Amino acid sequence: MIKIWFIISLFLGIFTSCNTILHKKNNNYDLVLNKYSREAFKYKDLFDGKITVETVFISEEVKTALKKDIEKNNLRKNNIPFPIKNNYLTFLVAFYYYDSKLNNLDKESSIWDITLILQNNKYKPSKITKLFRSNHKIFKYYFKNNQRFSAIYLVEFNMLELNKIIGEMKLVISSIEATLKLTWRL
Repeated sequence: MIKIWFIISLFLGIFTSCNTILHKKNNNYDLVLNKYSREAFKYKDLFDGKITVETVFISEEVKTALKKDIEKNNLRKNNIPFPIKNNYLTFLVAFYYYDSKLNNLDKESSIWDITLILQNNKYKPSKITKLFRSNHKIFKYYFKNNQRFSAIYLVEFNMLELNKIIGEMKLVISSIEATLKLTWRL
C-alpha cells in the first residue's frame, strides 16, 4: 500500500512540476496577452445561447511578445503565424452568436456594427477579414479563453496609426440584439 501511495505522489509531483515549467515558458506572452485582451458576453436568456466576443488589441507590445514567444518555443514548425505586420490599429476578434445565420461580422448584410471610439471620435473599420473558425488550432493561441465555436476576424483601422494611440479606446460591437463594449486605457 505504501508503494502505491509513493508512486502516486511521485507521479503527481512530476506532473505538477512539468506543468509549472510549461506555464513559466509562456509567462511573458501570457502577461502581455492579459494586458491587451478584453471580453464581453450577453446571454439570450437563462438557458439558451449567448453572444460572446474576445478581442486582442494588437499593440507593439503584443507584436514583440508574440514574436519572441514564437521564436523561443519554435512554434513556426507548429504553423503558429505572426499575422500582423502593419503599423495601424488592428484587433483580433473571436466572435460567437447563437444564431449561426447571423454569426458574421465581415459580410455587408451583417446585423452587427463595429465602431471604434477614440478621443470622442467614431471610426468604422477599413477592413474586416474572417480568418478561421476557432476550431482551427492556430488561432486559439492568441486568446486567453477557449473560443471553440467562435469565428475569428482581423479588424483593421488603417486610418489610425498605432504609435499615435493614447487615452481611452472602446471597440463597440452592436446590433438590435445587444451591445458589447470592450475598453482599453492606454
